[in-house]
Amino acid sequence: MSLHKKAQNRESGEYALWLKPTGEVDDILRLIIDSLADSYGAPKFDPHITVASGIHGSEQDLHAKLNKAAEGSQPMTLHLQDTDFEDELYRSLFVRIAPNEALLALRERCLREFRLEHNSYMPHVSLMYRKMGPEKKQQIIERVGKRFDLVFIPDNIYLVRVSGPPETWEEIVHAPLMV
Repeated sequence: MSLHKKAQNRESGEYALWLKPTGEVDDILRLIIDSLADSYGAPKFDPHITVASGIHGSEQDLHAKLNKAAEGSQPMTLHLQDTDFEDELYRSLFVRIAPNEALLALRERCLREFRLEHNSYMPHVSLMYRKMGPEKKQQIIERVGKRFDLVFIPDNIYLVRVSGPPETWEEIVHAPLMV
């Protein structure tokens, strides 16, 4: 199934909660994502860490829940680490985020506030959404780097409409994290 068809299978009106890198870290990741998209026919998207997904509801209601989930958040410093891949479209090629208690606490508040199921969570920043064999992904890792020793402090949590293909995903609103 093509990326475009798979992405279109997401439900209409689906939202996700993201943290976004800022400054130089955003610039570096955006350059890599755009370069890989151009080289391998993959979609372009904003660098982000998904905190929670599969969210539905009215944007007004979701905005209120987002503000409540952001309240009481602890400052967090996020460390990007090893580059890895899986045989899953939205984790096709990514950089792992080091374990972080403040991030996990924020996720728990979001899951509670948005009444989402608790499932396994592996914080990461995706670099590419495209199905391809592991050998090719390993070659790409050699090109972009096996380890990213980058650090950033997120200042907002974003509600993003993620219906349709990644090029159409849209930031709806954000709430400040307590930093």
